[in-house]
Amino acid sequence: MQNQIILYNGPNSPFGRKTKATSLAQEIKLEEKIINVYEANFLDKHNPIRKIPTLVVNGLSIMDSDNICLYIDSISKKNTLFPKKNYWQIMTITSIANGLMEAVLERRMETIRPDKEKSTNFINKQETRIIRTIKWLEDNWNNYDKDYLTMDQIAIACALDYTMFRFNDKWRKSNLKLDKWFNSFIENDFMKSTQPREK
Repeated sequence: MQNQIILYNGPNSPFGRKTKATSLAQEIKLEEKIINVYEANFLDKHNPIRKIPTLVVNGLSIMDSDNICLYIDSISKKNTLFPKKNYWQIMTITSIANGLMEAVLERRMETIRPDKEKSTNFINKQETRIIRTIKWLEDNWNNYDKDYLTMDQIAIACALDYTMFRFNDKWRKSNLKLDKWFNSFIENDFMKSTQPREK
């Protein structure tokens, strides 16, 4: 029996993009359903936290983008995105990329709040975190291997692209190694076909 795999996703979630890009890179066919999570009452039976992405496989619910990517990788016939020799480094860097996505997302959500409710201090803290995290990746991450795709590469690319989409692209001028790698990496089909877009 062939697995029925449904990915409940948002239109521009960086975490959702990470999972969709992983499915494309690992050649796992799934049905993607773009939903408005604030109106998706049906999702509660699969994920009581009601967050996307959520993957449903023959009734089994898999939550959290990292768990979803691990599952997709586990059923793929392609080279693993999580090679054992670098597993903990890859998972750590992926977590840092997740943190960058979260900081950009939280900044975005704060900026669109009514003026009387938004916190300039909170926005500034997120911007400081964004800049610091990208600089850390520039100085410490060097997994630029074009011949072997790994999860940290996908996660970082999604995080950097989301930074440009919801914040700005100023990071590119002062993080030249990342910028050079990013320019090449986003030419992959799984990145081009999942690029965030305004409605």
